[in-house]
Amino acid sequence: MRSRTGRRLTIFIAHPSELLTDHRPHGDGLVSFAFLSRLAERGHELHVAAQVVDVLAALPANFHVYELLPGSRLSIWDRLRFMVRMRVLFARLRARVSFDVIHQMNPVFTGMSLVFIGVRTPIVLGTFVPTWQSEADRLDLGRRKRSGVKAMILSGLARLQQARAAGLLIASPAARSRIAQPSRHEGRIFEVPHGIDLTGFPERRAVPARPSVLFLTSVIYRKGIFTLLDAFGEVARAVPDVTLVIAGPGEQWEEVRARVAEMNDGRIRLLGPVDRRDVPALMQAHSVYCLPSYGEPLATSLLEAMACGVPIVATSTGGTPFLLDEAGARLVPPRDPRRLAAALIEVLTSPALQRSMGRHNRRRVEDEFEIERAVDRLEEAYTAVLRADARPSASRGGVNGPGRRTEPVQHGLSVSGRADHDMRL
Repeated sequence: MRSRTGRRLTIFIAHPSELLTDHRPHGDGLVSFAFLSRLAERGHELHVAAQVVDVLAALPANFHVYELLPGSRLSIWDRLRFMVRMRVLFARLRARVSFDVIHQMNPVFTGMSLVFIGVRTPIVLGTFVPTWQSEADRLDLGRRKRSGVKAMILSGLARLQQARAAGLLIASPAARSRIAQPSRHEGRIFEVPHGIDLTGFPERRAVPARPSVLFLTSVIYRKGIFTLLDAFGEVARAVPDVTLVIAGPGEQWEEVRARVAEMNDGRIRLLGPVDRRDVPALMQAHSVYCLPSYGEPLATSLLEAMACGVPIVATSTGGTPFLLDEAGARLVPPRDPRRLAAALIEVLTSPALQRSMGRHNRRRVEDEFEIERAVDRLEEAYTAVLRADARPSASRGGVNGPGRRTEPVQHGLSVSGRADHDMRL
């Protein structure tokens, strides 16, 4: 597929999340790879700096990946090492490649793009997603509050970082809260929703014969798993043949197992982590997908359930209300087992409602969140940034201007040991 804008760009990508992947259950890594693979298909030249890479797909010659911190655990020191190595990589590449754009993808760690101070190439940040609510984690899990001085320093760095950026991408209007003084950045803020490849998530043909609830996400406190377990007793009394399936990776499986054992309810099944290839069939096999998070910024699993034609019960926090509407979902307050149970019972007891909600979700994904539409929006943002950058810099004639190319870097990647690094840092 060709670029919709008619121009092929050379883009340096900073992927700051701990993993870039096309198959492992990692939201940031999967979302970034979906965008990047489509950009490469459209002919753009990509040089991607990542911490850890686990990709199964064969990458085209214009998609270069550099694994800079294999085995890192995303500590503050790993983040600093990544920044230094990324800057060195960029400097070495720039000796042979003229970049049009530098794009720091999600998560937009505060201050990371400041490593490019002195570089004239326009910088794009995002997509920004809403932050988790401050009370989303329990205090006994060791959540530390930032000191006033530290908060002021981070706020100042964020303001400086955003002021230097030529473009700020937000996944939904809820993410405008991540932009410091957004009124000062009008014209540089672009809404680029996350997308999903519908070919991998076909719409189901019929609703299940028996009522069932699926919880498929990270099994951690802030995803609302214990609120769902609190609600399930009431759901089970109203819908006697209902089942609940809990699946996904997570740090609190032992706590969940203990709680389920106390409930002594044979209708609750614990699957544990699920191979990503099995996710579509698992979604399609259940009456309703439930995600009762305590402040979900933007859940890829919601798009997956929508694509499969499954109704959703979720919480009205973060970016979720911008993905879902009443025709395809029921939104309830977080930490409210009674309201959660009532919404689940409503959907579970009406196959007709399940069908209509599922069809609506599928149509909405097709219209608004299909991956190619999302990449269209990203290309449009790049084009707007370059158009704005060209006006004041037309007389620069200096380093790294748009569209100028020199000798290309030899293709190579570091993916699970299948190829050599382009550069060893």
